[in-house]
Amino acid sequence: MAQAGVLLFQTHWRIVRKPTATAPLTFFCNMRYDKIGVFLSSKSDLNPAYEQAVSDLGRLIGSTGRTLVYGGAAKGLMEVLARSVKQSGGRVYGMVPDIIAQRGLESDCVDVTFRCANLSDRKEMMARESDVMVVMPGGIGTLDEAFTVMANSTIGIERKPVIFCNIDGCWSKLLCALDQLYADGLASGPKDELYQVADNMTELAALLG
Repeated sequence: MAQAGVLLFQTHWRIVRKPTATAPLTFFCNMRYDKIGVFLSSKSDLNPAYEQAVSDLGRLIGSTGRTLVYGGAAKGLMEVLARSVKQSGGRVYGMVPDIIAQRGLESDCVDVTFRCANLSDRKEMMARESDVMVVMPGGIGTLDEAFTVMANSTIGIERKPVIFCNIDGCWSKLLCALDQLYADGLASGPKDELYQVADNMTELAALLG
């Protein structure tokens, strides 16, 4: 007999398991996060405040002996971040999709390379290797990554803290839209247990512990 609460049924090729109960979220409670996952833009020539904030984050990660987990590309803000971490003594994990490697765009700042087939794989690997996800200025890909992590946390697949770094108001309209979702009852659960917002690097450093 199957163990109660674990095995629901078995087909000829697949076992479907019932999710176990998840504990309440306990993010941002005087914790220090050591493996810092960062979602951000691969573009250059952006608001100078964005580049400065990304460089400051890299120095914070490196100078405190932590590890950066990121997309591994030698482009735009991603490269600024990785170089800042390395120059400050930190370690860099790069989640590198095949297409990035084939184009010769992998950063030489990466200490440990995790090869992945596509962007979906990269999201899963970044979440697995990170203690917390920091959302720096970015575009469609950055939003996709952040919302995938939050959706997984919401339904209990994998609970991972998310911090939006709202540098120069880059996420203000998005955060207003999220507030409206909660006000309309379209999103559930305490939002401050799902994500936090840092308006500057001092606040981000405090949340990272």
